Amino acid sequence: MNSAFEDISISKNLNAQSESEPLVYRFSYHKKNLDNVLNWVKTKKEEIISGLNIHGAVLMRGFPVESDIHFDAFIEAFEMDNLDYRDTLSNAIRINRTPRVFTANESPPNVSIHLHHELAQTTVYPSHLFFYCENPPNSGGETPICRSDILFEKLENKVPLFLKKCATLGVRYTNIIPSKKDQDSGQGRSWQDTLSVSDKISAEKFLKSLNYNWEWLKDGSLKVITCSLPAIRSLPNGCKVFFNQLIAAFEGWNDNRNIGEESICFGDGSNISKKDMTEVCKLADKISFDLSWEKNDLVIINNMMMMHGRKPFLGRRSVLASLVLDN
Repeated sequence: MNSAFEDISISKNLNAQSESEPLVYRFSYHKKNLDNVLNWVKTKKEEIISGLNIHGAVLMRGFPVESDIHFDAFIEAFEMDNLDYRDTLSNAIRINRTPRVFTANESPPNVSIHLHHELAQTTVYPSHLFFYCENPPNSGGETPICRSDILFEKLENKVPLFLKKCATLGVRYTNIIPSKKDQDSGQGRSWQDTLSVSDKISAEKFLKSLNYNWEWLKDGSLKVITCSLPAIRSLPNGCKVFFNQLIAAFEGWNDNRNIGEESICFGDGSNISKKDMTEVCKLADKISFDLSWEKNDLVIINNMMMMHGRKPFLGRRSVLASLVLDN
């Protein structure tokens, strides 16, 4: 058993000059066995989580995790509570493989999914994300990751007034959710599936419990405006993070119902300037690391510390995901 552990090396050598580069574990043991990996995780999980709290993301490459069932077992070994995607308020389209494993956002391959903290535009969000590359694309399809603690520090210097408003006022998001699934949109889940309801009365009751505002539109779609949500949060170590969905909304919430720039405002309803958001996006892009996938790669992300996204791609790309909560 120990010999297997000795063939798992730790490095930070993806040859990237990025402040958001992940910690890397490489598995090179000649007897590649899933049970060895699961035992290793159970032995080393505190060390892995510690690395996550320092780097924000961990890449595991060369591990014998070769299916969605293997991936499910790998996640279970960490003994974290599952957050069922179907119970969240995200309206991205996904397909469940197991109760804890589902496909990553099923939006078209030409669509960019911009940097975001998972479900930061809602009141319920995961502490960590697990990803597994079932099939890498022919080209493109990288997952950009960005350290939000580092971004916060840079924003303090570049746009201090904007950051102060984020901290004091919070932010609100507006999204028009379709009445039927829209496969062409990154936010194409219907309002029935998004809210886990079957009728308008139940939808309104649920939105009222969240202190959200809403409006039914003539085509049957639902316009939802969130309550004021925090845009800045603090990590256990005291560092502040730019924890929100502002970049993703500003750059990516564009479809035949929504306009990204109009989907965000400060918590008091005042406008967020395009100039400030352009600077935020520019700084985030500058410090981001583009993770290129290899088959059977595993990635764990500290959702409180690291944003992620998806770049356009060619060919078949299959990346599976899972959401978990700290116990």
